[in-house]
Amino acid sequence: MRTLRSRGITIIYISHRMAEVYDLSDRITVLRDGQYVDTLDRANFSDDAVIQRMVGRSLGDLYDRRGSEAKPKASGELALEVRNLSNAFVKSATLNVRRGEIVGLAGLVGAGRTTLARLLFGAERRLQGEILIEGKPVNIQRPGDAIRAGIGLVPESRKEQGLFLQLSVQENIVMNSLSKLAAGGVIDFSKARQLAEREARRLRIRMSALPHRVIGLSGGNQQKVVLAKWLTINPKLLILDEPTRGVDVGAKAEIYAIMHQLAHEGMGILMISSDLPEVLGMSDRIVVMHEGRIMAELPGYTTTQEEIMLHATGLAA
Repeated sequence: MRTLRSRGITIIYISHRMAEVYDLSDRITVLRDGQYVDTLDRANFSDDAVIQRMVGRSLGDLYDRRGSEAKPKASGELALEVRNLSNAFVKSATLNVRRGEIVGLAGLVGAGRTTLARLLFGAERRLQGEILIEGKPVNIQRPGDAIRAGIGLVPESRKEQGLFLQLSVQENIVMNSLSKLAAGGVIDFSKARQLAEREARRLRIRMSALPHRVIGLSGGNQQKVVLAKWLTINPKLLILDEPTRGVDVGAKAEIYAIMHQLAHEGMGILMISSDLPEVLGMSDRIVVMHEGRIMAELPGYTTTQEEIMLHATGLAA
């Protein structure tokens, strides 16, 4: 790209990777909701300046819950309790998530975070350990058991594991609720449409219409469809694996607001993220894993990235 620019060729570069945008661009033009917002010259590039134009608020406000109506209020009641959960890789994992709380699960790639989530959801076979939902032991052997127990999982890869890309927005949203929408084995499509409309409106999913195929949506709206699918079952615990991967800053802000609201309503949330500012900004508590083991539990608002990495690399031990 630099070689082409040196030859006098003009380049329009579109990307979610802000570091590349800053490095390559001479000017940045910001669009929001299809409308022109502003153009910045290189001398005026900064995270806060660009993000404020993209989402209508500053960088610090993306995570800040002080004074927010959606501020989570942990009740002290346990949504999830895990005791000595293990498989071939995860070793004796013990943790809990309270109602109204967002617990961040941090660690390096391969630390076992996704494996632990899949164990909780019954997608991996456990060798030992106990899982309790709202204080009651549950026997989770497969994903259906987890869903009946009130656990939802937004997977790391929405396109491969979270969506039926060739189906419509409506069909994806109601997929987990078909038993509630059927009578005598026949789906009530009027009820299905009403349910999908309610969740699409609640999560502000931008689309032309509910019959629109989900493959045609932006990454952020696809992720909101996955969220909507799980919210139709009113889960007691929602596991979010990399909830903002591959979405733009505006969609991130909307997903964060959804998470705040769900926690405020009393849902327990376990969030896996490789984005340390996201972990620090969103979590009430942070659980750090290293090589299949939980190494530390840290407070969300006073911990630093360096402390997380110290435990994530095993150096703290």
